[in-house]
Amino acid sequence: MAELLISNGSSAGTVFLLARESTVIGRSEECGLVIHDPWISSRHCLVEDRCDELWAVDLGSRNGTYLDGRRIHEAPLREGSRLSFGATESVLRAVKAPADRGIPENATAVRFLDDVQRVVGRRGGADLLAGPGQAELPARRQLAVLHDIGRALANAAGLDDGLGRILGAVAAAVRAERSALLLMDATGTAVLRAHEPVEMPPRISHAVISVATRARAGFLVVDAQQDGRFSSSQSVFVQGIRSCLCVPIWAENRTLGALVLDRSHVDPFTREDLELVTVAAYQAALAIERARLLEHAREIDTQRRKLLRHFSPDVAAAILSQQNADEDPLEVTLREDVTVLFSDVKGFTALTERLSALELARLLREYFHEMTVALFEERGTLDKFVGDGLMAVFGAPVPDPEGPVRAVRSACRMLERLAGLNARHPPDRQIAIRIGINTGRVVAGSFGSPERMEFTVLGDTVNVASRLESIAEPGAVYVGRSTYERTRAHFTYRALGPREVKGRAGPVEVFRLEGEA
Repeated sequence: MAELLISNGSSAGTVFLLARESTVIGRSEECGLVIHDPWISSRHCLVEDRCDELWAVDLGSRNGTYLDGRRIHEAPLREGSRLSFGATESVLRAVKAPADRGIPENATAVRFLDDVQRVVGRRGGADLLAGPGQAELPARRQLAVLHDIGRALANAAGLDDGLGRILGAVAAAVRAERSALLLMDATGTAVLRAHEPVEMPPRISHAVISVATRARAGFLVVDAQQDGRFSSSQSVFVQGIRSCLCVPIWAENRTLGALVLDRSHVDPFTREDLELVTVAAYQAALAIERARLLEHAREIDTQRRKLLRHFSPDVAAAILSQQNADEDPLEVTLREDVTVLFSDVKGFTALTERLSALELARLLREYFHEMTVALFEERGTLDKFVGDGLMAVFGAPVPDPEGPVRAVRSACRMLERLAGLNARHPPDRQIAIRIGINTGRVVAGSFGSPERMEFTVLGDTVNVASRLESIAEPGAVYVGRSTYERTRAHFTYRALGPREVKGRAGPVEVFRLEGEA
């Protein structure tokens, strides 16, 4: 048997048990291994047993299946293989057979999850996990703890708060003296996420947790200090652990972590307690997965809202779709053929003298809205507002071969929208703008302090665009040679010749936009 440890994404830390028959991996709920990753196809790939050797087979997925960084159609797997599908990465690990999982022979009770899975879905209600020959859980007790878990998640402020509430409900149900909830991290290590009581350090034996999670079994030990399996575990003796319950947090073929509960007094846990915690661990896993997905969705929405302040919806969507890709579009890097647009209001000082502060603020808000719409219609990135001016970028952070054309077309839209705005206002509130555009190499990425990072572009291309704007006439669009060369098939220009601009050692060739070709 084998298992896959997911090492990134919203399912990071989840361990999936691979069935002996073929296991289909994909986004569809009909797959044996379901992963919520938009880059994964509905039926992406499968892992199958061929003469006691595991093979990975791509099922014609859109983004491919990769083994140790190499795209494959089908290939054999070995322990430690890194299997990637979509933007999700995983590691193949071997699982010992049930008879050789290391469970202590004198354990008071053992509940293999393999056996439980055959019961889940076939039997429901209060006796969900009651197997042949075993006493059924009292219905009221089981339903009460499941109700408490559901209520805890409904009232939780977030995942971490929810984990603490889940643990509190389970610990109270079995009267644990101390308890801990651990979740697997991206490396497959069980990490403490909640413990009770919160003011006391938890008693955790990683030997106990390792046995339970790798064996995929929940078990009860009446006296851990007398149990031969744990005799070499110093933490068991030092921490005074006696009666111990350890149950994986599991859902069907997935292991997310473990619940560990113990008592140091003479009143030990019972077999009924083990059954109850096993049921609770199953429900907890489902709740944790839902909470993780909701938290991930909230993070994406928050990120999207932040991106939409600066990027057009199309560009924002492109950035979000690449969040798990190898290349981060917001990372600082050198980019070629990026077009920068500068504009500002001519005669802004006179406006400040004629209008009150409130009137000026309202006029500028309306003006900037119109300009932003014009930029976003051409997939421009609103880099920043500079007083009464603005700076926009085309072709970054997402490369766009049509960036120069879009920039000039956006300038035309800006002038058209400004004319509409002026038509709605009296003469004393008329606005005139000038625009400069240049194309070339920039350094693009998120800059700033750790507390506040903002996307921008830097370099001579930016400086030239700014200087072109500063020498332009009101209502005019000036472009540099590089932009002219890339857009002259689409627009007509009048050459103004070389012009001296501030901050440049030599002159800059300037072209004035006349209209569309």
